[in-house]
Amino acid sequence: MGVREEVHEQIREILKGAKFPINTLEELISALPEGLDTTCMIGDVEVTAAEAKSLITEKDFPFKDAKQVADLMVERAGL
Repeated sequence: MGVREEVHEQIREILKGAKFPINTLEELISALPEGLDTTCMIGDVEVTAAEAKSLITEKDFPFKDAKQVADLMVERAGL
């Protein structure tokens, strides 16, 4: 599995219990198990939601499911 697929899967797993649609950044942060301290591992690098939140703008909402969030995040991260 490549890095893109691994990160995509991690994001979907993190959001598996979230209630969709998610309409705001605040709702998205609240849906994360550890809020802004929620992490993804990319190889040996740990990235927190706080670091990744700059990849999302208010224009990206609403999100209809975890796949949509994951698709956007890996695309914007350049993976």
